[in-house]
Amino acid sequence: MALWVLVLGVVVAVGLVISSAVSFWVALRHEDSLDELGVKTTYERPALPEEKIEAYRELKDKLREQFAKMVRDDSWVCQLPAQAKDMLKYRLMQRAIGDMSLLQKIDTDARGYWKLFTKGIITSKFWNSVLAAERELSQEIESVKAEALAIEPTHDPQGIISEAMQFVVRYGDKLPSPPDLSAAAAAAAGAGPGGINAMAAAAQALSAAAAAGGPLPPGCPPLPGLGSGCGLGGGMPPLGLPPGAGPPGTALPQKGGETEEYSWRQDTDEVEVSVHLPDTAVKSEIKVHFQPKALKVHHCGKCLVEGQLASPCVPEGCTWTLSKGHVVVTLEKANPRPWPALFAAKS
Repeated sequence: MALWVLVLGVVVAVGLVISSAVSFWVALRHEDSLDELGVKTTYERPALPEEKIEAYRELKDKLREQFAKMVRDDSWVCQLPAQAKDMLKYRLMQRAIGDMSLLQKIDTDARGYWKLFTKGIITSKFWNSVLAAERELSQEIESVKAEALAIEPTHDPQGIISEAMQFVVRYGDKLPSPPDLSAAAAAAAGAGPGGINAMAAAAQALSAAAAAGGPLPPGCPPLPGLGSGCGLGGGMPPLGLPPGAGPPGTALPQKGGETEEYSWRQDTDEVEVSVHLPDTAVKSEIKVHFQPKALKVHHCGKCLVEGQLASPCVPEGCTWTLSKGHVVVTLEKANPRPWPALFAAKS
């Protein structure tokens, strides 16, 4: 009799456990219940840097009112007086830095959520909301590049994106004050990293203006003498620049090259690799793997570039950005010596 009672008790206990599990599973399938449990059904999309976007637009509208009131398109922007153009470049660089800071967060989140999605832990609805956040930011980045091209039609608009990302990696998402910027520029003067050159030039210009007692434009430091201006045409000098042709502190280029799949160039601090992609490629289709002595770039599961690097890099300092028709990979060198090639010779 005691044995039957024990068996009956075990059966009842198992039944209660199964019933609770089923009830919990049903609750999880209902979005309202998920919210009650504190589980979000969609990705909490970080906001775009609206304050910086609006600051750029307001300045552009004021300049249009002053210099091109009757012009309908943006052809007037590249013809602005030097100081007005530099003010606009500064605001655009602030906007680009805000975008790159957001890109870092969304990219980190997307990598983690992709792993959860492939394991079935998060729903398609949640993953699609992550992709929607990426698309929104991609559209904003393309808008920044379009504005950069309007300001400097002869410069590659990808330059401002690359320099903004390098700036965020080194300093965070805010342009420092003139004294801090000057100190940072002085500290970096010996190394001359590609992404800092525009900021160093800005610091020098700000210090010179302050020393001369000249007026500063409201809310924006003037950048007189900054030819390319805050990431527009700055960064790595073009290949083939003769020794001594760059401004003081500029990292002169070293050996680079080009193949059917990619082109690459380097300075004393970084190696930049531009991998060819279809124009329709989106960020979610691309996977880039960094290792100290290896690089892999995949698009839609297809390997575009893979190999053992000719010299070591620092994975923590490596980044990549998507531009129309190519993905730009920036490798931080482990030491400043020139690389003889991008990849080591195959034995």
